Amino acid sequence: MASRALVPIQRSWEKQTQFVSDASHELRTPLSVIQTHLELLFRHPTNTIEEECATIYKSLTEVKRLSKLVQDLLTLARSDSNEQLINQELFSMDELLRHIVEQFEPIADMKDIKIEDEIEKNIIYFGDKDRIHQLLVILLDNALKYSDLNGKITIFSKKEGSSLRINIEDTGTGIPDKDLPFIFDRFYRSDKARTKATGGTGLGLSIAKWIVEAHGGQISAESRFHKGSQFIIKLPFKNQSSKLT
Repeated sequence: MASRALVPIQRSWEKQTQFVSDASHELRTPLSVIQTHLELLFRHPTNTIEEECATIYKSLTEVKRLSKLVQDLLTLARSDSNEQLINQELFSMDELLRHIVEQFEPIADMKDIKIEDEIEKNIIYFGDKDRIHQLLVILLDNALKYSDLNGKITIFSKKEGSSLRINIEDTGTGIPDKDLPFIFDRFYRSDKARTKATGGTGLGLSIAKWIVEAHGGQISAESRFHKGSQFIIKLPFKNQSSKLT
């Protein structure tokens, strides 16, 4: 009985150890890049800022990437220790979705990507508005990063029974079948080279999954390689009016 009682503790310890190991590995790369570029500056102490702007820019890019990585790590660490709270409130889900679409449209236009939406009106949801916003930004950002020129992203939301369904579909590169079961794992990257080029940390989908599950919902993904991907979110309505009156 004592051995069985220790199993959850052992699993928790192993999970924490793996988390620290993965985090250390991910932090090492941007720190090394920053150090290398700063050392390069000392090789030409008489150069002007204009002459070294490329090196400074690369360093700043890595600092921003490091900052995002640390923030993502903090989010997941707090969720593991139950310190990350969900601050629930009533808010208009359709207004939030349309606001996010408007934010992403100029970015999509630059890549000749069309964003279409089918958003049901007058849906009030009781949840953490900031976290739901973060969830949708993660998924839309991924859709844009992995969509090619002249692609299309579709955002769909509708009340289905006692749940709210949100779909985000793209016509991007898709996810290989062998990778699909692992995409919500921390630090997992299907295409490591391309993820590095787009500035990903491998934590976004893990955070998305935590946000959905913290609201009692489910998130899943469907994909066809080189055809596109679809993320399906189901969020339950709890003790709330689902329609504006």
